[in-house]
Amino acid sequence: MTLFANTSIFKTLVFICTFALAVQVSAQSATRYIGDELRVPLRTGPSIEYRIINAGIPSGSQLTLLDTNEDNTWSFVRFNNQEGWLQSQFVVAQPIARDRLTAAQNELNALRTQYNELQTRFNELRDDRLAVDSLYQSIEQERDDALAEVERIREISSNAILLDERNRELVSRNRVLESETDTLRRRNEDLEASSSQWRMLAGGGLVILGLLLGLILPSLVKRRRSDGWA
Repeated sequence: MTLFANTSIFKTLVFICTFALAVQVSAQSATRYIGDELRVPLRTGPSIEYRIINAGIPSGSQLTLLDTNEDNTWSFVRFNNQEGWLQSQFVVAQPIARDRLTAAQNELNALRTQYNELQTRFNELRDDRLAVDSLYQSIEQERDDALAEVERIREISSNAILLDERNRELVSRNRVLESETDTLRRRNEDLEASSSQWRMLAGGGLVILGLLLGLILPSLVKRRRSDGWA
């Protein structure tokens, strides 16, 4: 009985230790990230031995390069009316990837907005064209009815004078309808030309959007990889 009790206690202790170890390993293997916020100290001279006059110039800040030391390891800069030295490895000629990504995102949003506006305008032109086509067909039908009426009057009318008057009236009406038809036809052609132009602009916007993404995103990925390796 004592041996059995000792075995049970031993198994319990082993289970507790194993569980505690698993919890500890799980806590140690949690995913973490390295922050990209960096603050560079500004000194009175080109060495870490010189006094710090600004302990926190944040990364991405714009400054003016005034001079460098002989081996270009330190740069003399001006920041917010304050001049001093900082290590040249922190001075780059273009904005950091975070700022460039923000600018690219803003430009992308602007292109999306422009594309949506072009798409809306294209839909409006398409609806106008459909309305014009419908009106054009209605006028065509009315003109056909008028011509049919002329033919019917010619066949059944025995009075030459009345027939002539009615014929003149219908001919005049037919001319008006033909004029309206020509006007609608020209308007339809103008709408078709405008619709084609808006489609070309929308397609051009998408091509520009694709080119921008193709040019910017690879450089951003390469920059982040370079920063990670450094």
